[in-house]
Amino acid sequence: MILFDIILVAAQLVLCIVLFIIAGVAEKYVTNKWRACYFIPVIIALIFITVSGFDSLMLGVYLGSILMLAGFLKDSKKIRRIVSVISAVAAIVTVPLCTDNINYRPIDYAADFNKAFDSMKKHYVLAEHKDIDWDMLYEKYFPKFAAVNKTHDEVENFIVWTEFCSEFKDGHVNFAPNEYETVSEKAYERVFGNDYGLSLLSLDDGRVVAVNVEEESEAALAGIHNGTVITAWDGKDPIENGAEYVKYAMPVFTDYENEMFYRAALGAGSGGESVTVSYIDDNGEARESVLQKIGPYYNRLKSTLEILTSGLNTGHLTWTEVNEDTVVFRIKMMMFDSNSMTSGQHDSMKSAIYTKVEELKAAGFKNIIIDLRGNGGGSGQMVKAIAEIFAPEGRHFYCYDGLWDDRASCYLKDESGNFLKGEERTFNGEGLWGDNPVIILVNSNSVSAADHMAKVMGALDNVTVMGLTKPNGSAQGIGGVLLESGMFQFSSSLMLDKNGDVFIDSDTDYKSGNELEVKIPLDEEAIVSLFDNREDYVLNKALEYLG
Repeated sequence: MILFDIILVAAQLVLCIVLFIIAGVAEKYVTNKWRACYFIPVIIALIFITVSGFDSLMLGVYLGSILMLAGFLKDSKKIRRIVSVISAVAAIVTVPLCTDNINYRPIDYAADFNKAFDSMKKHYVLAEHKDIDWDMLYEKYFPKFAAVNKTHDEVENFIVWTEFCSEFKDGHVNFAPNEYETVSEKAYERVFGNDYGLSLLSLDDGRVVAVNVEEESEAALAGIHNGTVITAWDGKDPIENGAEYVKYAMPVFTDYENEMFYRAALGAGSGGESVTVSYIDDNGEARESVLQKIGPYYNRLKSTLEILTSGLNTGHLTWTEVNEDTVVFRIKMMMFDSNSMTSGQHDSMKSAIYTKVEELKAAGFKNIIIDLRGNGGGSGQMVKAIAEIFAPEGRHFYCYDGLWDDRASCYLKDESGNFLKGEERTFNGEGLWGDNPVIILVNSNSVSAADHMAKVMGALDNVTVMGLTKPNGSAQGIGGVLLESGMFQFSSSLMLDKNGDVFIDSDTDYKSGNELEVKIPLDEEAIVSLFDNREDYVLNKALEYLG
């Protein structure tokens, strides 16, 4: 039940008790003033209806408040106490009627979509950059939200929102339902299919192989193991089979290469009670096996993605010595504390890092690895503070803000249609680490401010950005709309690079502006390391690179 209705029910119960008592007092101390008290329940009910609206399932409370008027019309202790009891019972019965009833104050999902769509259409800064066809999107998705209204299915609502958000290829376009953990988990179970005892990945050479194979499963007994080449999934190409599941991936793919890396894994839950898997056995022979589903849903996808996207398993902003020359600085999010997040000032964090780096230099360490894998973003000011420590002395470019026109309420463009540069963002390098190497580890779940750090620090001569995949590729500032069903966010403030082009985010070519300097290959060695030995393959490759 919503708060206003809970308060109204509670108020009704309190008034019933009070007026039950007053009925006896009124008989003992006769005065017409007591009669006016029996108007109070209906007045309060009318106030709450005005504020929160009428709902038929609250009818017991509404009628109960009206029934209390009998105490005004009839100066009778018996009648007043009878109606007090009846009204109290009606209020109590209302609670289970409303709780978990899909018809109780149902959310208007179509209205939510309209509100969010209108706001995004006015304020989404990448609309032209991505050539968004608003009419097509509305015609495609409004009927889906209208259909959700008929079922009041909050899980289906989240699924449709996820599909809608995927259209923009922008990790900053997302919807979070009110009960995010519960709803997203149910949506995941609904859309990704079944578990057949294995997942799939595409190697860099184009072959698709089995990974995360369940021991003693039908797949394992059929000779399928981590690294077995899979040629077909229910008769379909495994990569093409995964294409229809890309729209459910979170965070959203903004780059075609990142999408192709995960496609086969996303589709490895498709099928019914069983799936036919075609593969090449260890003798090089083509084989085919029918695998029965072994779980209610494809939860193996989560563990597969966790293996691929997790960073070093340590605390946030911790330093880990991995050998005599190298330390890993783990940054799980671009947030230091609530005060710095609000103020943008990171002096205490910067001081702590400064002190640590000085200690590492004194101890003879030569390399620092900054681990941004799975970093969901946060403060750009924190990026700036960290970059200042490691950048060579002097002024360094970060990005430009787009030039905003308050009068026109838009970002300005030149005659050729290019965005005009506004304020230049820079940072002053302090050169604390000198020319010593810095490696930044990223993956597709390194989003937003993590994208910023990879881009800005990756431009420094002594910094190398590495990963199995590029960072997510989403860099613009975020705005949002609070809906009845949750929170919808999208890119609403513009950032530009040195050339005046959009900073990092992909356009219609589906290619982000955040490249890797070193692409770590996904090959047989990687599969053995990641899925057989459960090693941190990416970190090991970074250490190899450092020599």
